[in-house]
Amino acid sequence: MSEVTVKVDRKGRIVIPSNIRKKFNIKNVVKLIAKEGEITLKPVEDPLKSLEKLVVKGTTDVEKEIQRLHRIAERELQKEA
Repeated sequence: MSEVTVKVDRKGRIVIPSNIRKKFNIKNVVKLIAKEGEITLKPVEDPLKSLEKLVVKGTTDVEKEIQRLHRIAERELQKEA
C-alpha cells in the first residue's frame, strides 16, 4: 500500500501524482467514495473507450457510430457523477 499527502487548493481540487496515475491507468475519470470518515478514489475506464470496444466489425459508417457511442458515453458519465 502506498500513501501520499497532497494539498487541496481553494477550489477543492487535488492533483493525483503522475506515478500513481500511471500505476492505476487513471486518465480523466475517477470515482470518489466517501464513507465512514474515509475518502477513496477508484479509477474508472473512460466510458467512450468501453463502448468503442463494443463496436461491431464491419460497421459501414464507423465515424457516425463512434459519435453515437460518444454521446451515450457522455450520458453514462453524467449518471456516474
